[in-house]
Amino acid sequence: MKAIARRGFGWLLLALAALLASAALGPRAAQASSSKITIAFTPTAAAEGLFNAQAQGFFAKQGLDTTLLMQPNSVGVVAAVQSGSAEIGVPAAGVFVGAVQHGLPYVALACQSLFGPGTNVLAVIVRKGVAIKTPQDFVGKRVAVPGLSGGTQIMFMEWLRENGVDPSKVTYVEVNYAQQADILRGRTVDAVVTSEPYLSRIVGAGLGTAFSHLNDTKEDMPDAFFMAKKSWVQAHPDWAKGFQAALAEGVAFAGTNAAQTSVNAAHFLDQNVALVKQSGRQHLCDGDLATHVAELNTVMLGLKLIKAPLDPKTVVWPTP
Repeated sequence: MKAIARRGFGWLLLALAALLASAALGPRAAQASSSKITIAFTPTAAAEGLFNAQAQGFFAKQGLDTTLLMQPNSVGVVAAVQSGSAEIGVPAAGVFVGAVQHGLPYVALACQSLFGPGTNVLAVIVRKGVAIKTPQDFVGKRVAVPGLSGGTQIMFMEWLRENGVDPSKVTYVEVNYAQQADILRGRTVDAVVTSEPYLSRIVGAGLGTAFSHLNDTKEDMPDAFFMAKKSWVQAHPDWAKGFQAALAEGVAFAGTNAAQTSVNAAHFLDQNVALVKQSGRQHLCDGDLATHVAELNTVMLGLKLIKAPLDPKTVVWPTP
């Protein structure tokens, strides 16, 4: 297991890592006359709109031949899109911002889900035996997050900030979702920030207690954005529109077909259906993408993670 500790957000390093990884992966042959689209994602129940669109045939209805490609983290997602191994990817919001602000030519097609008020699908779990009783007690602790610069980490940082704690006084360790239970067993971190269905598995195994669901903040936080290269979208605008329409149908399906949505998510996450059903309802994004970009700007500017906001007229497709 490789865990990487960071106190800041190395945007340039992430971008360079993606570019280097893309060279190793090698480009996929262009699909000039076929609507084949590979979509890179990370394993989280927040992607249930995507899972529904694939499983229920909504992509096929739009004439798209789609394949889902799981990646261990958001840097892997960016690398897949940059290399041409995937046409569309859904990296964490912070990674998307870093990539764009360091010159990678991406546009956002949709938002995945929201963390914050009214949700219970995210939590900071304190390891059994660790004495943390107030938000201030996280100062000096080691906290594992599924991805550096990811939505889960940024939401935790926003929660700390709103509770009067300096987020930079916490050491963050990158540990993939599937390895978070193991790192708690090994006692190398004091807490983990995770999302469903991993949250329920960790708590159910008695490895820790959910200290907060991070849902008492003032701000909503978009966890991830579906993005593509601007050049690809310009070359295939009908496919991009078809993707957006199918994803919207997948999101709507989740609102009226919770049981089948859990089945679909369990299939693509390779998880037990019963566990996914216990995960709670996702707060999936609606179609107002410019608003979600503005929400992200508010949080990241407040945390001083960026110096300038993303311009929806530049990063949202089609331009609002």
